[in-house]
Amino acid sequence: MGSAVQPELVARAKAVIREKMIRMRDGLNDFERIEKSRQIARRLFELEAFRKSEAIFFFLSLLEEVQTGDMIREAFRLNKEVFVPLVDKEEGRLQVARIPHLEIEFVRGEYGVQEPAPQWREISSPSRLDLVVAPGLAFDSSGGRIGYGVGYYDRLLKRIPAEAVRVGIGFDFQVLDSIPRMDFDMPVQFVITETQSLTCLGLPGAEG
Repeated sequence: MGSAVQPELVARAKAVIREKMIRMRDGLNDFERIEKSRQIARRLFELEAFRKSEAIFFFLSLLEEVQTGDMIREAFRLNKEVFVPLVDKEEGRLQVARIPHLEIEFVRGEYGVQEPAPQWREISSPSRLDLVVAPGLAFDSSGGRIGYGVGYYDRLLKRIPAEAVRVGIGFDFQVLDSIPRMDFDMPVQFVITETQSLTCLGLPGAEG
């Protein structure tokens, strides 16, 4: 869809969507955000790809985002391996760090995101992952995803195994009919909100 469109037009359209989504997301109160996050977590747990997974990459949520704490705790309860991001600004990519539990020490990293403290960082290869739970500011039903504009997750999703499952999570209002996309934008195979679990048809791994 986006490959025939001028990149600057796509970038401008994405910026408008980001601004709108951030404004709507920031309008949620704490109760709404927590309750919707719990509903999203329940839908994630019902996903067959989650039940079958053994090594899951989760983002550590900012206050305004879908809260991932319950998801991570459930993954540990099910004896799954849990990995979280470390921003490598020099390389312009995310490193994958395995954590043993949520009671470790975290520090504030780039963009205000929590990261494991240095003594808790077990850097791993993206090849170990079989499921990635990705944040986003907007999604569409074909798997399109708009992030924060830095491209970290697009680059990470290119480095994981081809058979690994990519799941985007967001609130209902973050799912649009269609979003602008360029060739380097990596789609997700499932989009989960508080009321729906979308299977993005036509993408590998999205049939189940």
